[in-house]
Amino acid sequence: MKACLHVSVLTLLLMVPATLGLEDGRIGVLYVGCMARSRPFWDMRSDMLFSLNFVQATTRDWGAWGPIQQVDESVESTSRMVRLYMPRTLRDLTEKFDVVAMANANRFAVGQKYTEMLAQGVRENNISFFMGGGWESFGGSFGRPDWGETSLGALIPTENVVDSWIQYPGGAFRVVIEEKEHEFISSIPWDDKQPFSRNYHHNLVRPKSGSEVLATVESVSFSGHPAFITWDLPGQTRVFAMTGEIHVMSSGDAWEYAIDVGANLMIYLDGRPVPQDVEVVHSLRMKMSQVATRKSLLLSLLEFCDSFGANTQKVVDEVDEVERVIWDSRPIYFDLRFAEMLEIYNDVDEILKTAEINAVELKERALLWVYIIEWLAVTGTSLATGFILWTVMVRRRLYREVRTTKLSEYALEER
Repeated sequence: MKACLHVSVLTLLLMVPATLGLEDGRIGVLYVGCMARSRPFWDMRSDMLFSLNFVQATTRDWGAWGPIQQVDESVESTSRMVRLYMPRTLRDLTEKFDVVAMANANRFAVGQKYTEMLAQGVRENNISFFMGGGWESFGGSFGRPDWGETSLGALIPTENVVDSWIQYPGGAFRVVIEEKEHEFISSIPWDDKQPFSRNYHHNLVRPKSGSEVLATVESVSFSGHPAFITWDLPGQTRVFAMTGEIHVMSSGDAWEYAIDVGANLMIYLDGRPVPQDVEVVHSLRMKMSQVATRKSLLLSLLEFCDSFGANTQKVVDEVDEVERVIWDSRPIYFDLRFAEMLEIYNDVDEILKTAEINAVELKERALLWVYIIEWLAVTGTSLATGFILWTVMVRRRLYREVRTTKLSEYALEER
């Protein structure tokens, strides 16, 4: 049991965002905003290239019910989450994070103190910045505040149009890729048949001088609304604006490349070369996600077997081997050598298959005695009750045989 718990703890440590600095080569991402609308970032947790920390900072309807940081829809309650989960100081921010990703974050909930700290990190410490669209992003909508006059708003490559969320009529807004050769754009197989590409709800903004518009939105009534905009600040700090909500790429019938949009965007913002071998990179990320899920299920099965007294050490050793191979391959992955990493994960897949087969056999052996005991209990009970029934109803040793009963005697007297 101790060995099984040891593996469980190790796996959880690998899955939980780290907070101890990024000297190991990972990209630290601080996500501030609506966690219910952050699907690509949540999927990226299985990718060991990223260290992700989430801060609930939205007041928007159901989005305020975050997966782990539950709040009501008030600014006060959301501000409490910001105070609890936001880095305390500029030093904490700069030591632990390379990119700040902000999506549907309420300006008042974040507050001036943290807004200034994040802006200082971007301006002076080369932390890259991403702002995704939503009711509480850019110019705000439906009474939400505008980011344009803040120190963070000054860093994004757009001028906001206040209270301008474009979503009607539905199904009328098509994303048009303008710069197909841009290294981020070319790393994604954009599909104009996807729902998000044909119905791109977005904030209305104007590109600032010196920015680069990578994609626009058009409809029957307008064209040229910026969709993806980027620029470099002094010191080569990259800033990226996406006027639609990033989660729409993975909502409903999830687009399989949504995780690649989030991951490749963070790689681009960190100033690393964005991988261009789309299928290899995507296959690797899917394999990593599957392995993480399978390990979690396998550990749960081992704990179940252990509760019946089964010897789980052999399978635990195999899971440890999976962890060791993944851990030892980290430098390869952090160098973005995706093809080599995919081969390693194919080997990991084989080790994991063997461990799963052994775990199932272990479960069957552990449950065999349960089945035997249940069979003996049911059989013993059936034999005992059968014997009692036979004794009482067939052999009738406990009864004295009589010719007449009191009831029959009473009937004769009445006659």
